[in-house]
Amino acid sequence: MTRLGDLTKDEFATALQAGAWLLLPFGSMETHGPNFGFGADTIAAAHVCRAVTLRGGGLVAPTLPYGVCRTMRNRPGTVSLSVVTFITVGREVVAEYVRHGARYLALYSGHAEPAQFEALREGVLPIVDAEPRPTVLVVGPYAFLDPVRRDAELGGRDGHAASLETSTLLALDPSVVRVDRIPVVADRPALSRFPVLPRPEAEFPTGVHGDTSKVSAELGPRAFDHVVGEFTRVLEWVRREGREW
Repeated sequence: MTRLGDLTKDEFATALQAGAWLLLPFGSMETHGPNFGFGADTIAAAHVCRAVTLRGGGLVAPTLPYGVCRTMRNRPGTVSLSVVTFITVGREVVAEYVRHGARYLALYSGHAEPAQFEALREGVLPIVDAEPRPTVLVVGPYAFLDPVRRDAELGGRDGHAASLETSTLLALDPSVVRVDRIPVVADRPALSRFPVLPRPEAEFPTGVHGDTSKVSAELGPRAFDHVVGEFTRVLEWVRREGREW
């Protein structure tokens, strides 16, 4: 068994004593254009972490389905936590697992907003500064996907709810994808970097930021398998060498 919620206290304690990785998936409740549902990031995070533990061992905790969604916060249905709240939640969850003996933890965010990754890192800093010092990683899919993008001729053109994300959701849970509503978007225009915008979603009104022309039944499994393989490799290396290569 790899799902933490399925274990007894003794099974949990035994796994941690053996040095098992504990994977914590983080998602979001965020609009993804007209082509798939709010829970896409949550679905993807849970599937990736589950697949990694099945392949390389370890435990996967329940997924947190809310995140920091600044860019899409004004779209109907998006629920965005403040950075302060997200830092606090992440910190307290990780601290509890460490208190119970976890020493190797990987926080995996299926939601790619930079503020979410920074909040996760900020949240765990006091924990990794204290004794006993756990090993904590903060990981997301886009750290691994450039080779898949290049092979699919999507370099610099993929993005939010575009070809890779849509194809991956088709592979993981086709029921949440509205194939007939995928907007035709052929590029990934640059977004504002410096202004603090009251309505940032207006810069891509379809809710999709990237090329949708490469959506396919083949691309999704390839992207998913690549992420799972690379994530598993990172965990194995860090566990063996005590550091990232």
